[in-house]
Amino acid sequence: MIKKILSLSELKVDTENPRIVENVESQKEALQYILEKQQKKILKLISDIVENGLSPIESFLVMPVDNDSNEFIVLEGNRRLAALKILENPNFVEGSFGDSLKKTLIELSRRYKENPINGLNCVIFDSREEAQHWIELKHTGQNEGAGVVPWGAAEAERFRRRSGQKPPHIQILDFLVNNSYISNEQRNSTPITSLKRLISTPQVRNKLGIDIVDGKVCTKLNEKEVSKGLISVVEDLSSKRIRTVDIYLADDRKKYVNNKPVDQLPDLSKEYDELSPLEDAIKSSEGKKPATKKKISKPSNKSRKTLIPNRNFSLLIDESRINDIYHELRSLNIREYTNAVSVLFRVFLELSLDCFICGFKLLVQQHC
Repeated sequence: MIKKILSLSELKVDTENPRIVENVESQKEALQYILEKQQKKILKLISDIVENGLSPIESFLVMPVDNDSNEFIVLEGNRRLAALKILENPNFVEGSFGDSLKKTLIELSRRYKENPINGLNCVIFDSREEAQHWIELKHTGQNEGAGVVPWGAAEAERFRRRSGQKPPHIQILDFLVNNSYISNEQRNSTPITSLKRLISTPQVRNKLGIDIVDGKVCTKLNEKEVSKGLISVVEDLSSKRIRTVDIYLADDRKKYVNNKPVDQLPDLSKEYDELSPLEDAIKSSEGKKPATKKKISKPSNKSRKTLIPNRNFSLLIDESRINDIYHELRSLNIREYTNAVSVLFRVFLELSLDCFICGFKLLVQQHC
């Protein structure tokens, strides 16, 4: 095997890729097939490449088309190759996606071309057989430890904490442990994916007296009051009184919190006027909030550079594509990317309306 940097034009999609189950006769058909079968995943990959570039820990595994050719078939990395080909020319897969998604792809392609990837790290093998061992190790599970051993939820959260990233459900557990409301044993026995799922539902957060602003858990309640519902939820999860299957759907999560006894939920009439980070919830239930406490204030309109405010405003969107566009709109500078923001916002509105109409099975002239 030889390591070499190759250009995008030298690489071809493998028409014998296991992801392609139908006979395809051209590169365009192969790309269309990959996109049609993995549309949302490919779009997510395209967006990530535009934002972060290619992963530095993965090379393309390739082999020559023939002995005299300067072209190479990609044996491993066809999704990444497809994403790059589409970014180079979105019209290459015309007809594989609707108008709204096409607009998004065109905008992503424009941004990509401002800083394109000119060279791709490749490992050249003489044949499929020579590369087979490495491809098989990557795609066929742990192979008793020789293959990729994925992290579980606990390992993933531990990594985020050590990297300085604390997701909202971890902030809640930290708050409860640090203030001696639950033990470390209870914390460790709490299914964090279930807690994460619960607080992703706005109705649940409202009942618990919390909100999420820029990824930070906030409250208008004092420490003692806000802890009531949080303790109750963690005890339900850690004791297995509530299982993942019981709260898997959004309606189940709403039913769960609505059926909670009043004494297991905070008294929302005791809310203060201002939101504070959960970790800074005041101790006393009497008097005004101390001026020294951190407050999340509404930013001045004059200083806002994005269409969607980045502070004191947060939406949790279940549909992944709409959620991706929402986060792009939070990051794009409206003064620098006026046209891009306007196009993305229109797409955001169109997809949101489609999702709402389909979700509530509304009768319209055009069927979803």
